[in-house]
Amino acid sequence: MIYTQLGTDKYVMRLESGDDILQSLRQFATAKRLSASLLEGVGSLSKVKLGHYDFKTKQYKYETFEDDLEILNLSGNISTMNRRPLPHVHVTLGRRDFSVIGGHLDEGSAANMVEIGIWKLSGKLVKAKDEAIGLNVLQLARRI
Repeated sequence: MIYTQLGTDKYVMRLESGDDILQSLRQFATAKRLSASLLEGVGSLSKVKLGHYDFKTKQYKYETFEDDLEILNLSGNISTMNRRPLPHVHVTLGRRDFSVIGGHLDEGSAANMVEIGIWKLSGKLVKAKDEAIGLNVLQLARRI
């Protein structure tokens, strides 16, 4: 992974062949002490593990795809949970036949080459488990 810093609160990182997106984001967030960030990216993956959450069973269903997959959209955030960085990323991917797959990005992706822009936010975003829905959700203070 290589990166550049643009100003005080923006970064661009490039993942190279074999780099795992979530592991790289966690490592970068730890090194740069990111506790609240937004991110988006483009590039290509050789392997991806995608998840889809079932709100009835409160479980993820996962599937792994191994192929050259073009990243059509990669977006998410970096928050903290248990005082550690927690990247949350969703991805939409194009296949060779121009069909599209997507979902919640899980550990085990492998980059061909991925470029990610990261915008550091002021303050802190914290997640905790919401037992009612079974997911780790942002703990926010205000309601409209």
